[in-house]
Amino acid sequence: MIRSPVIVIGCPRSGTTLLFNILSEAPALWSIGYESKAIIERYHAPAVKGWESGALDASDLTAESRAWMLHEFQRQAAPGTFWRSVNQFRGGLRDNSLYRRIRRRGRGDAAGSGVSSALPQAGLDAIRHAVTLRNRVAPPRGDICLVEKTPENCLRLPFFLALFPDARIIYLTRDGRSNISSLMEGWLEPHTFPGYDVPATLAIPGYSRPRWAFSLIPGWRDLTGSPLEEVCAWQWIRCNEAVLEHRDQTAGCVPYLTLRYEDLVADPRTALQAMADFLDLDFAANFGRYTDKLPEINVVSTPDAEKWRRKHGAEIERILPLIEPTMERLGYGV
Repeated sequence: MIRSPVIVIGCPRSGTTLLFNILSEAPALWSIGYESKAIIERYHAPAVKGWESGALDASDLTAESRAWMLHEFQRQAAPGTFWRSVNQFRGGLRDNSLYRRIRRRGRGDAAGSGVSSALPQAGLDAIRHAVTLRNRVAPPRGDICLVEKTPENCLRLPFFLALFPDARIIYLTRDGRSNISSLMEGWLEPHTFPGYDVPATLAIPGYSRPRWAFSLIPGWRDLTGSPLEEVCAWQWIRCNEAVLEHRDQTAGCVPYLTLRYEDLVADPRTALQAMADFLDLDFAANFGRYTDKLPEINVVSTPDAEKWRRKHGAEIERILPLIEPTMERLGYGV
């Protein structure tokens, strides 16, 4: 059974994929190795609630969906030692120029895009099959501690606490200026971040695709014609404010560890030690290999605290008044 799972949350492009990869390779932890969108949205896709948003609360969980999700998380999970080997292989693919071209073509409309888009899915299916075989040979001995990370989790905390009442939450924050700049980059990288086929026309200046990228936040329909920096600003605000509200409401009842992306990058040892203490894990055995250098995951361009000024300085300056209240709540100066 799954006991005391770890839910990693944070606005998309805040570093949660990096943190999840570190956790997913810890020998003491289990995960499905990738985002759980397919599991969660089997019964709880945005279309089910009329495309209001990707948010879910405790009342959305049904006996049927609960049983399905618990079964699939358990069936698809493997220990960190397994995912470390898989991630090494994935890293080699990410660095392969041919594979990158295949993925890029698969997100477009060019001839052969159907075949190209099928290849990454075939790889994912192969990994799932390998997990099934692995667990037949070496099933878990007793309970497992699952690590879960999906961008919409910020908007689904009551839902996840209904599914996993004994969950522990690790909340990663990032300076809104850098986070929003990274979101803007991601919106324009469709081969990396596919998004949602929403039932509305997107008239976002400078953006030509019909898909909504990253979290489908409450009020998204009001932003379908807004500048991209405003769309991304609201994604950052809604995701963080949802977490802050939940953290305040459940203080003393739900275990929370809040980490800053900036601290994780600047001083991995201290941040990972805090995480090991929070999870009651041996630091050296589970996170010791990352104290000198962190892996690069889903990097569009090299991270840099001041990159937002060079890439999107004017746009970010325009939305500073919008994000300032949340920046202050998170302890970031503007």
